[in-house]
Amino acid sequence: MSSELRAGVLGLGRGRSYVRVLQAMDGVTVAAVADMNEERLQEFGRDQGIPQCFETLDELLAADLDLVVMATPVPQHAENSIAALDAGINVISEIPTLATREEADLLVAAAEKSDAIYMCGENCSYWAYVHSLRTLHERGDLGHVFAAEAEYIHNIPKLRRDEHGNRMWRSYMAPITYLTHSLGPIMWVTGQYPVEVTCLGTANNFEPDLIDLQFAVFRMADDSVVRITCSFANTHWGNHRQVFFGTKASFDSGWIGKDEPKFRYAGEDFSVPDNLPLGTNFPEAPEHAALGGHGTAEWYMLKDFLSAIRTGNPPKLDVYEGIMYSLPGVCAAESSANGGKPVAIPQYQLQRKA
Repeated sequence: MSSELRAGVLGLGRGRSYVRVLQAMDGVTVAAVADMNEERLQEFGRDQGIPQCFETLDELLAADLDLVVMATPVPQHAENSIAALDAGINVISEIPTLATREEADLLVAAAEKSDAIYMCGENCSYWAYVHSLRTLHERGDLGHVFAAEAEYIHNIPKLRRDEHGNRMWRSYMAPITYLTHSLGPIMWVTGQYPVEVTCLGTANNFEPDLIDLQFAVFRMADDSVVRITCSFANTHWGNHRQVFFGTKASFDSGWIGKDEPKFRYAGEDFSVPDNLPLGTNFPEAPEHAALGGHGTAEWYMLKDFLSAIRTGNPPKLDVYEGIMYSLPGVCAAESSANGGKPVAIPQYQLQRKA
């Protein structure tokens, strides 16, 4: 492998952000992109000066690449990632990493068989305050995190139906399956995995046969509880919000981009060290690090991915973490479909080899 890594991006909806971030990073060249929309493909490829533009994944994987970003619709993430792993190409997958239970076993099998690296692209785990809370938790400042809650509220009618009114994949997907932006950072901070979930939801308030909103309550391995709300059809102001309840301290992010975060030590005169930011962006990040649309998150996430490729060390969000960030959403949707009946969550992280 040369010092200059050759990258490809599949899917030029979300993938355009990845192209821009990768192009701003040292030691990597965006050598190829692919998208089934030929007009979008050619226009974007021309504007960004990308030498190879393809309409299929097979063509992209044959383009002598070191890595590929899977930024396709959710139902394709696992299938596309497995194809890259089978081709021996390092892959980072947009989230959720899977859409069905069966895909979890298929992903593990492909990752274990391949010499290539698989990474879950959960960007919200790379927000600055998540890093800060993890540091504080590891040194005991939060005490026992006995509960947490998170919301991902986003009204997206234009992403549910195309310009002709035809339903797209987001209109069929249970919103709770898109919980990784909420559950992932909580798992990142606490190190705890969900073992059981109960979920309820509402439907048909905005469109026929559309789930509006779902609440899921997870029991974690240490008996703490996590409540997550996901909705993509609502009149709320929306965005992300995360709250951590510790026995020594609590944190509330507020609505990201709208509120100021709040951190409180209970009964003690402490403050968060200046080198642990409580916002989403790392203040020391280079100016061009915020090209991904989620502050500096994609920059640091891709830095970890590129470092894993260059060193051969496992990425922080490997295939097992990727499954455990995503499969609980599938289990929650099963619970909701069965009137809130509790559903056990398979513990794939226990399959990780030492």
